[in-house]
Amino acid sequence: MIKRTGEVVLTSIGLALSLILQGLMTYYAFAFVNSTATQSGREIFIANYEETLQKSGISLADAPSSMQLIDVLGKYSIFLLVSLIVVIILTALGFIFIVGNKKPVLAGFLFLFAGLFVVASTFLVGFIPALLFLIAAIMCWVRKPKVSPFDSF
Repeated sequence: MIKRTGEVVLTSIGLALSLILQGLMTYYAFAFVNSTATQSGREIFIANYEETLQKSGISLADAPSSMQLIDVLGKYSIFLLVSLIVVIILTALGFIFIVGNKKPVLAGFLFLFAGLFVVASTFLVGFIPALLFLIAAIMCWVRKPKVSPFDSF
């Protein structure tokens, strides 16, 4: 029986970092959506957006409209929430399969997919939790229990 403490620790740290990062991004995305839900909030955002574009020397025709930006960020907030839930589910299933060394190969694939979801949903900002998930996945695939010559008797 091989102990999988390293995989569990790496995945736990990766999950904690992922929850913090994706949780904060989700919170701020939904806070933006809520602040622009009212007419006054939308008008303030549009005024600030146009002022920032003018200060940076970008014409309004070259930049996306403020309403397009609000729509995209609204959809992105939902995508962040869904990806956060998916990462939690994949990691929980990975923990179930790795504890007791039940199915380490399957757990490795689940950790790999969790890392891919973190990287995709955070646009490469979450590379550290994803890297921890990737290292745990590789450890799941590579580490095999030692076979002694007396095991066959």
